Amino acid sequence: MHMKKGILYFLLLLLILFIPTKTVDLIIDKEKINDKEEDLEWVENPSQDSTEVFEIPKITKPTNTSTSSGTNWWEYPNEIFTTKRDGNDLLVLVNKQYKLPSKYAPSDLVKASNSGIRRGENYSLRNILIADLTRLITDSKADGIDLSIVSGYRSYQTQVNTYNYWLNKNNNNVALVDTFSARPGHSQHQLGTVIDFSSNEIGDRLGDEFANTNANKWLINNAYKYGFVISFPKGYESITGYKFESWHYRYIGVEYAQEVVNSGQILELYLQGCNP
Repeated sequence: MHMKKGILYFLLLLLILFIPTKTVDLIIDKEKINDKEEDLEWVENPSQDSTEVFEIPKITKPTNTSTSSGTNWWEYPNEIFTTKRDGNDLLVLVNKQYKLPSKYAPSDLVKASNSGIRRGENYSLRNILIADLTRLITDSKADGIDLSIVSGYRSYQTQVNTYNYWLNKNNNNVALVDTFSARPGHSQHQLGTVIDFSSNEIGDRLGDEFANTNANKWLINNAYKYGFVISFPKGYESITGYKFESWHYRYIGVEYAQEVVNSGQILELYLQGCNP
């Protein structure tokens, strides 16, 4: 009888010890699932860029200007600082020298579909830009142009996943990956004011082929009217620290976007002037 009670107590003790362990496992697994819920879409390795692109008007290229302290334009500086402005500020400078805090996330994120952009149900953007994006989509449609979204807000953790993905895919070639993928905290996507555009012209894919679409030509000539400016134009790698991305536009507001155009500067240099 005593032996049976002993066995019973032993089994009960094992059960008590086992339940918390499995509970922790379930929590960890749930966190992994939640990370995967953020929609990550990958462009083919963009180390080769042979696209012919439309001219970007009213931009002059200064000399001897670089965001990198090294000899290679894709390198990160030796010193990294926290951004000088809050992440909610439309004019905050985020690049290879200035990074956002890992805990920063916009407080006004909404579904991109609120603007009417195709595929917007899959992505989040800041509510502050939805009205202007709605106008952009409406007017582009009126001009016979199709635009879709293939990336919007990315959390810090998503940036970790993104950067590690590209490292794994490229045999941990950091120099190569740094030419086209931002390290965690250094991505403008964390602001929630960046859109990677695509179009049905190229099957809503993300990549260099977007440069030769009518959608891209329309954005070049009109995006600033709605507050959007291209972040990484062709030929300015030594300034931006990234290869040309015809699809990557950042919202800074209509007034400031017009100032960028009037100044003849690219967005990176304009924002450097706003963040002395």
